[in-house]
Amino acid sequence: MDDEIPPLLPPDQMPPIHSPQDMYRHWRALMGELGFSRRLLWFGFVADDGWMASHLHQVEDIPGTPDGLRLDHLMAICLESLRVVDECGTVAFLLSRPGPARMTESDRCWARELAAAAVRVGVRLQPIHLATDEALRVFAADDLIPLQRA
Repeated sequence: MDDEIPPLLPPDQMPPIHSPQDMYRHWRALMGELGFSRRLLWFGFVADDGWMASHLHQVEDIPGTPDGLRLDHLMAICLESLRVVDECGTVAFLLSRPGPARMTESDRCWARELAAAAVRVGVRLQPIHLATDEALRVFAADDLIPLQRA
């Protein structure tokens, strides 16, 4: 994907999100110049018409391994928020961390657990993204498959 940073506009002037490429460009504009001092989980609500709510949320100081119960609680909060924003809307998640672009097993674990919690609670998700000091990328379907241990 094109890694040019799109302009960051006021929320009501950002382009709507109708495709995975739109979601990528939206996150790219929001993240700006990459570089992170700690791990954060970012999330926002995307209405069915493609407009992202103006308030972006952060979960700070996240551990290397996610806690399924806490993610279920977070997804329940997201579900309640969607009922206010747009019942047909989706939630967009981005994990950010310092370090190289290479996706780690911890990154994949976070994406898998977010996706699993969303299914358990009944929340529809946008493609989950990862931002590091070097790159912004989407978690592919293969990244969400647990590693098989021999």
